Amino acid sequence: MTLPEIGQRILKIRTELAKTSQVEFSEQVCMTQSNLSMLENGKIYPSSFLLLKLHLVYKINLNWLLAGTGDMQMPLLLAIKSIDNQ
Repeated sequence: MTLPEIGQRILKIRTELAKTSQVEFSEQVCMTQSNLSMLENGKIYPSSFLLLKLHLVYKINLNWLLAGTGDMQMPLLLAIKSIDNQ
């Protein structure tokens, strides 16, 4: 997991899945546009709040986001079952 790779995946979520501008997307995920820009450019790590928000709102597979494995999205029910089994 490298910051630039995570940043590129967040950019992909915003442009291909959410199809919004940085301003709109940052409002949807409760962060500033400048922090979103830093995330997309691989300068900062995503917060745990952002990870949860991306998972709940966009059904993002956190394994894909952080490690690049699996599909971009996963059914929320599947995610809840995997959490329950731990």
